[in-house]
Amino acid sequence: MSKKNYDKGSSNIVIAIVVVLTFIGIALYATQGGNSGSGAPVLANSNEQFAKQVAPDFSLEKLGGGTISLAEYKGRKGVVLDFFATWCPNCRRDVPKLNSLYEKYKDQIEVIGIDLHEDESTVRKFVEKYGVTFPVVIDSGSVARNYGVRYTNFHVLIDKDGNAIKAIPGDISESDILFLINQE
Repeated sequence: MSKKNYDKGSSNIVIAIVVVLTFIGIALYATQGGNSGSGAPVLANSNEQFAKQVAPDFSLEKLGGGTISLAEYKGRKGVVLDFFATWCPNCRRDVPKLNSLYEKYKDQIEVIGIDLHEDESTVRKFVEKYGVTFPVVIDSGSVARNYGVRYTNFHVLIDKDGNAIKAIPGDISESDILFLINQE
């Protein structure tokens, strides 16, 4: 093998290593939601109770007018954040059940439906079709990002002191609501 061919092979190996390392870096960045350090999402995607963390506040426009913020419930009652999309089959199954739980426990908890970046008229039709009575907002992505949400039908429980205490990927149950109520 000549020195010229050896140098060409060496540079190809170096290029291949750089490409592989770049893809690994991109994959790690994507799996961390693009956040690191103090700007990291408040929650991990797990169905376990975890150390209390202050829930990031937000203020968004509600369907039907007005605004809603997480801070307005601090000291009053716990909150369930329901991250959903109208096209999500699991959300179509879960939202009516969550609405029923909201109707049963609305004196003790609040539910805020957070649609993930869909058109207002589409969300409005969904809300009407499923008879949703809890407040619904449309997130352009910032709230979901702050909570580490990577997919739909994802819930976050926030106690009345404003701490995120549990993440629930998938359907929510009455026992989850009772868990939140009993955090007082």
